[in-house]
Amino acid sequence: MGIRPSRRTSILFSRTTLALILLFASIADADTPDTNKHVGVATCAGSTCHGSSRPISNSPVRQDEYFIWQQKDGHQNAFKLLLKPAARRIADNLGIKDASKAAECLTCHSDYVPEAQRGPHFSLSEGVGCEACHGGAKNWLGPHVSGNSHAQNIAQGLIPLEDPTVRAKLCLDCHLGSASKPINHRMMGAGHPPLEFELAFNTLIQPAHFKVDADYRKRKNFAASGTVWATGQLVSGQFLLDGLSSERMTANGLTPELVFFECSSCHHAMRPPRWNAGLGGHQDPGQLRIADASLVLSSLILRTLDLPSSRAWDTALKQLHEGSRQSVPAIRSAAADLRKLTDTALGELRGKTLGKAELLKLINALATAGGGKLAGDFTMAKQVYYGLDALSSHLQTETQLPETVFAKPVREVFDAVDDSQRPYDPERLRKALESIKAAAVEQSASS
Repeated sequence: MGIRPSRRTSILFSRTTLALILLFASIADADTPDTNKHVGVATCAGSTCHGSSRPISNSPVRQDEYFIWQQKDGHQNAFKLLLKPAARRIADNLGIKDASKAAECLTCHSDYVPEAQRGPHFSLSEGVGCEACHGGAKNWLGPHVSGNSHAQNIAQGLIPLEDPTVRAKLCLDCHLGSASKPINHRMMGAGHPPLEFELAFNTLIQPAHFKVDADYRKRKNFAASGTVWATGQLVSGQFLLDGLSSERMTANGLTPELVFFECSSCHHAMRPPRWNAGLGGHQDPGQLRIADASLVLSSLILRTLDLPSSRAWDTALKQLHEGSRQSVPAIRSAAADLRKLTDTALGELRGKTLGKAELLKLINALATAGGGKLAGDFTMAKQVYYGLDALSSHLQTETQLPETVFAKPVREVFDAVDDSQRPYDPERLRKALESIKAAAVEQSASS
């Protein structure tokens, strides 16, 4: 796994995965299909709309959004990836003649709406364009240009991407997979990179084509990165539980759908030490472990913020782990039970204000948990880094905490999980997390 730098701290992702994860897909309500006609990227690209070559200083929006998408945003490259040799090889392995014409590929690598919703200027070759994220523009484009309020635009089909729950559900539709956009282990076996996704991290590295200023905050309900991180963990858990409790789990006969399980259960280094308990703690060596990082972190979030559903969540999560030691039907039943709690937990989180005290408690809890048995699992170690990065960013932007407070400790955590130069060492992570905890305790004491 290699490293690429972000605008704040360095980030952790393989080069291939980073190219493929930048594929956001959106609809106005996470549970309601986008039925508006999609009229094509060109309709947004006028020089007096969003097609300026530079930001306009006296405008409430940048107006160079199309230029940013075209020049800097990986979404515009999504369709082109299907024409690459790597995509042709994956397609050959899957028995697909042409990835650029196959629905199972286009559903995430383009704005793949039904033909009846495609306007005269629409083209799949544009990749993941404006309307893939903001919704079909036929109904709201004219009123939007004429001065609709944001609320009016949403009522006519614009996607409220500022809502982290909506954003998470719709990003994960491609980045984790769903019943309508299934990503499975067969694709992974054919050569498709695993889709590693964390909502706050991907929001931070997404080339910004908006500015969060006073006008933005007045028009929209802005969510800072700590809230986005917590929401993303719960919604990721929802998607996992939906998959575990569905027919997808048993679609492969004797083999369960392995995309729902931790890759390191099978794909681990053959050099000593070959196995450790990691974050699961419920599986013996050689057993498959559910890819439950989001569920474990959701438990930590609910418990730390003292939300009412915390105890029920922990009980249901324990039952899920126990079910994974028994049978696929037991997993499905326990997953369905835990899934029932997720909407309640999201509602509780939505009503919770994350001030300085809450953010510091979350940082301390995450660093403490990460320094325990969680450090033995590399997937969780990376998620610990993403969470600490998001929470410290939230502190800087919303509470004016100096960047210097957490910059060095977070960088040390990053260095500990950066395996591009050396094998991952859990002990190095544990030492780095001690610095995080010390900084959090000091800030809490001074508040």
